[in-house]
Amino acid sequence: MPSRHVPRRRHVDLGHELLSLRDMISPSDSSASVSPHDGAVVLAHGKFRIDINALRAVSVVAVLGYHLKIPGFAGGFTGVDVFFVITGYLMTRVVLASIAADGFSFWSFMMQRMRRIYPALAVVVVVTAVAGWFVTLPGEYMRHLRQACYALLALSNFAFDADNGYFASAAQTKPLLHTWSLAIEWQFYIWMPLATVVVCRGVSLLRDRLALITVFFAVTALISLAWCLWQSQSDALGSAFFSLRARAWEPLAGGLIAAYEFRSLTEGRPRRQWPPTAAYAGWLIIVTCIIYPLPEKQWPGLLTLAPVFGALLVIGSSQQTLGGGLLGWSTLQRLGDWSYSIYLWHWPIWVFSLTWLSFRGYETSVVVKASILFASLMAGAASYYLVEQPIRSHRDYWTERRLVTISAVGFFALLTFTATAFLKHGFPSRLPEYLLAAEEARRNGTPRDECFRNSNSIKKAAELYCSFGRDRSSAKLSAILWGDSIANQYLEPISSAAQINDIHGFIATQSACKPFIATSSSSSNSESPCQRFNRSTLDFILGNGQPSIVIIGGNWDDTIELSPLIDRLIKARKTVILIMPLVRVGFDVPQQWMANQVRAGRALNDWKVLADPSLTMSGLRSEISAILGQYKGNPRLVAVDPLPTICEGEHCYLVRSGKSNFRDSIHISDVTSMQYLHLFDDAFRYALQASD
Repeated sequence: MPSRHVPRRRHVDLGHELLSLRDMISPSDSSASVSPHDGAVVLAHGKFRIDINALRAVSVVAVLGYHLKIPGFAGGFTGVDVFFVITGYLMTRVVLASIAADGFSFWSFMMQRMRRIYPALAVVVVVTAVAGWFVTLPGEYMRHLRQACYALLALSNFAFDADNGYFASAAQTKPLLHTWSLAIEWQFYIWMPLATVVVCRGVSLLRDRLALITVFFAVTALISLAWCLWQSQSDALGSAFFSLRARAWEPLAGGLIAAYEFRSLTEGRPRRQWPPTAAYAGWLIIVTCIIYPLPEKQWPGLLTLAPVFGALLVIGSSQQTLGGGLLGWSTLQRLGDWSYSIYLWHWPIWVFSLTWLSFRGYETSVVVKASILFASLMAGAASYYLVEQPIRSHRDYWTERRLVTISAVGFFALLTFTATAFLKHGFPSRLPEYLLAAEEARRNGTPRDECFRNSNSIKKAAELYCSFGRDRSSAKLSAILWGDSIANQYLEPISSAAQINDIHGFIATQSACKPFIATSSSSSNSESPCQRFNRSTLDFILGNGQPSIVIIGGNWDDTIELSPLIDRLIKARKTVILIMPLVRVGFDVPQQWMANQVRAGRALNDWKVLADPSLTMSGLRSEISAILGQYKGNPRLVAVDPLPTICEGEHCYLVRSGKSNFRDSIHISDVTSMQYLHLFDDAFRYALQASD
C-alpha cells in the first residue's frame, strides 16, 4: 500500500463493493428471482451462486491477512483484483437485464448503488473523524478530513494518487486509504452503463445489442490492459495503481462473462457448461496468488492476469458443490455477507490501533493482531445488521429522497468542519503543547516544492531549471544544485549562502534520482525518467560556460556512480561541492519523539543516540573519503560534511533544544536546516577562490 521509491511495504486495499448477491438482478430482470435466503440470488435455471459469496469471503479474509501481516497471506492484496472481476460481472448483469427490458434508468441504477454503499461508508467516515480528534496530530488530521471528503465524493483514488510518492506519508497514517478502490468502482458504475446505453442506441434487436456490447467491452478491456502494462513499466510514481484507466479491464473481464451468459439466456440456447476442473483450477490460482509473495512494485501489471483469470474461471464455471459442499459452509457464507462492512472497518481499526500502540511503546504481537481481526469481524457484522440491512429493506422509510437529502446534509457538514479545521490548522489546542514542535517538523516539507521534480520528472514550475540566490545579471558566478531529495533538503541554507556570496544558482533535483552519468540510449523510450533527467542535466552543465560550480548530493549506497561523475566534472573544469552523507536513522524521528513524550507525559527537549556505524553510514563515508583523497590538493573539489553539526563525540542529536533535526527517517527538518548555512558559506567562498 506503499511508494515505488521508499523501501516500505506498499499498502494495497480491497475497496471493492462486495455486493450482496441479491443486487445482482434488477427488478426488471425476469430471468431471476430473489430467494428468501438472505443475500442469495436464485437464477432462472435454479442455481444459487454460493460460489461468488464464498469468493467474496475468501478475498476479504485474504486482504485482512495481508494487512495484518499474517504468515500465508503474502499475496493477499490480490483480493482487490478478484473483487473487481466480481463487481464487473454483477453490475453488467443488472445493466443488461434492464436494457433487455427497455427499462434502464441511470438514476435508479445509481440510487441502488448508493443505497448499497453510501450509508455504511458514511458511518465509517464519521467515526474516523471523531476518533482522529483524539489520536491524530494536526497535520494528519487536516489531511484525513480532506481525504474523507474525497471518499464521500468517490474521488479518493485521485487524492491518494496525489499523495503517492517519495514523500508520501505512511499508509498507517491514512485511516481511509482503503476507499481508493471504492472510488474506482463508483467511477466504473458511472461510465460503464452510460457507455453501454450509447453503444446500443439505434440498435433495435436485442441480439445485435448484446453482440455490440460484447465487442465494446472486449476492445475497451484490451485497451485498458495495454495501458496498464505500459504504465506499470514507465510510471515511476505508480499512478496506475489508483487509476480506473489501468484497472477497467478487470471489471470488464467479469462483464464479458456476464454478457456471454446473458446472450445464451436471451437467445434461448443452453449455456455451454464449463467442467468442474475449471472451477478447481480457478480456486487453485486464487489461493496460490494469496499465499505466494507476488511483487507489489509494478502492480497492476502482467502478473495481475493470474488472479483475474482465476476469478473468471470460478465465476464462469458456476460450480456450487465443489469440495463436498465446502462453499456452502455457513461461516464462509456469513463472511461473504458481511464482507463489505468488514472491509470498511478493518483498515481504520488497524490504523488507529497502530497509532495507539506506537505512542505507548507496545508491539503488534499475535494477541494484538488477533484482537484487531476479531474487532474487524464484529464491527463488520454489526454494520451489516444495523446499517446495511435496515436501509436496504426499510425502503418505505429510507426513500430515495430522504437518503439523498441526509447524505447531502451530512457531506456539507463534513465539508464545513474540514474547512474550519484548515482555518484552525488542525485544532492543535486539543493536544498537549509539547507535541506541537514535532508536528511542525513533520508539517514542513520539500523546499521549493514547485521546482522539485517527481519521479516521472514532472514539476509545477514552468522553467527548465528554477533559480536561487542572486539575480543572474548581477551575480559573480553561477552554480547548480544537482541530485535527489537528499541534495534538495539543503536548498534553504545553500540559497542563503549563494546570496551572501553573490552567486546565482539553478535547481536540478528529482525525487529518488541521485546524480550519475547516464549514457545516451538508442531509444529514449527505454530510458527511465531518472536516466533522461541526469543525461539532460549533465548536457546542460557541460554545454555552457556557466554554471561553473556544481553542488551534488544523493542517497548513495556506494561510490560506483559517484567517482566517475566527479572525475567528469573536474575534467570539464567545474568546481564540485560534494555533500557528504549525514545519518540514516531508520525510523520516523518526529513520530518517535512524540511517542517518547506521550509516554513520559512531558516535553523532552533533547534526544541523542549513539553514533554507531550503521547510523553514520561509516562504510560509505570511508569510500567517499578515499575518493576525496585522490583529489587532495585539487581546489576544484570541495566537501561539505554536515555530520559534525549534529553529532558530538559518540552521540548524535535527533532533537536539540526542543527542535527536531529531521522531518522523517532520513531528511533534515526545515525548522533546523539553517544550522548548516556556515558549511555552504565556507564552501562557496572556497569555490570562488578556485574559480579565480
